[in-house]
Amino acid sequence: MRTAPPPISPIAWTGLVVGAGILSLLVGLFAGVWGAFVAAVLAALTVAALARRSAARWRARRAALAVPFPEPWRALLREWCDHYNRLSDDLRARFEDDLRIFLAEKPITGVGVDVSDELRLLVAASAVTLSLGWPAYDWEQLKEVLLYPDDFDRDYEFGADDLSGEAHPWGTVILSVPALCQSFRDPDDAYHVGFHEFTHLLDLEQTRFDGIPLGFDDQAAQRWIAIREREIPRMLRGASVLDDYGAHDPVEFLAVAVEAFFEAALALRRNHGELYELLAAYFRQDPAAWDDARGLTLEPIRPRPPRPKGRTARRRPRSRLSS
Repeated sequence: MRTAPPPISPIAWTGLVVGAGILSLLVGLFAGVWGAFVAAVLAALTVAALARRSAARWRARRAALAVPFPEPWRALLREWCDHYNRLSDDLRARFEDDLRIFLAEKPITGVGVDVSDELRLLVAASAVTLSLGWPAYDWEQLKEVLLYPDDFDRDYEFGADDLSGEAHPWGTVILSVPALCQSFRDPDDAYHVGFHEFTHLLDLEQTRFDGIPLGFDDQAAQRWIAIREREIPRMLRGASVLDDYGAHDPVEFLAVAVEAFFEAALALRRNHGELYELLAAYFRQDPAAWDDARGLTLEPIRPRPPRPKGRTARRRPRSRLSS
């Protein structure tokens, strides 16, 4: 079960105080006593502001976790969220805790959309599915989620079929509500706009996307690149579990691979075993094994038809990375 950590740990407090003291002494060497005094005041104000922010966050988390998980939310997750249904009881409890923390801390704003509890849960479930295997992961890089009433074009006009999601390097994610709902309604087609866009934030380092999961060491990164280079020709031939949308950009390859990992786990494990193994180790989750445990079987692989175009296409383009 998740808990609300203390606002600022003793070690962090010690570091802040020592750092403020050293800064004041350094300023005093160049600016005299008054300079040191001003530096000390500014450092104290900064520490106080950080303490207030941390305390407010701690109180919000504690309040969110103190209330029993609402049964209507649990029923909705059972109906909509296939990943929730494949989890063991202890992982479901962690999923519910992570979901409450996400909803307590991350603003979800509707643009021409009334943001219902159902929509908020679908957004949070999209993110929490990815981070479930990482205890205490908090999506610090995410600042806000915007919900749009329809797909949109590159000028953010609704009703076009260009985009159903977008991730910005400053931490804003945009999701089309119809695309988000469809992603949950069809849980095994390797298409999920929520997984796709939140994956981009896992690729984000200092406002830059490079298509390699954040946290990979050099060996894992080289292995990832080798897998990607082998897989792209298969994607272009329609002989891959992965959508060919990811074949033309390393950043999109990562997002498409993650969609397949969570939505077509059995097929990915059977047909792209090394890629599945690498993602399972990264996410610290094994959805294919969990599908085995609940008795799911894999239908024979059929050749993937060319991806259709237009608004009726299930596998339409869905993302733009905004620089």
